[in-house]
Amino acid sequence: MIKMPVWFKIIWMVPIFVNIAALIWFVLGSTGGFQRGQDLIATVILMICGIPSIIIVLISLTYIRQGWAPFSGMKYIVSVLLMATLLFFSYQLVEGTPTRGWLYDDVRSDPMRLTSDQKYEYRIDLINPFQRNSREQLHLKDVSSGMEMDIPIVIRKNREPYLSGSGDDWAWAILKPTEVQYRYKLSTLEEGIAGDYNMDPRVFLIDVKAGTAQIIK
Repeated sequence: MIKMPVWFKIIWMVPIFVNIAALIWFVLGSTGGFQRGQDLIATVILMICGIPSIIIVLISLTYIRQGWAPFSGMKYIVSVLLMATLLFFSYQLVEGTPTRGWLYDDVRSDPMRLTSDQKYEYRIDLINPFQRNSREQLHLKDVSSGMEMDIPIVIRKNREPYLSGSGDDWAWAILKPTEVQYRYKLSTLEEGIAGDYNMDPRVFLIDVKAGTAQIIK
């Protein structure tokens, strides 16, 4: 009784490994490296491509292990169709894999603004805002020297959902100079900010020279 040739088993293993790698890639990407839950789109892709892939992989491994005797004629065609299906699902999984928040940070920012003393451009960056490893920072650019820096802050209460504005005339926080050189106040208490954009009402003392932020209210 003719069993599946060894060379055919080796060929069949290639799309199996490709599919397993694509499935792992998709799971990692759709969860941001296990830092968030899957969204609706990722769940649908997993249902359509991921689960059938697992079933076909298990069937393929069973046939390869057993040799699927007698192996000839129509079984070659069925095997090739299974391999082609695995490669098709692999392509769909890779194409549907999000890379923001995993391979590189997902950064959401408010518009760049200029301090009233004309010395610094600034904005607030929300990094990976919907993940467990989310963080916020104040991004500063010295107008005279062009030097840039990022100062860690926390302006989202309990990592709650946030809102953003439209156009360039809105902000998550306002940076104002103080009477002390290199020291500024960053506030979400300006009219409309905390309520309109769901930011935690806070005031920070920013030491530009030291690159630090201290909560003062």
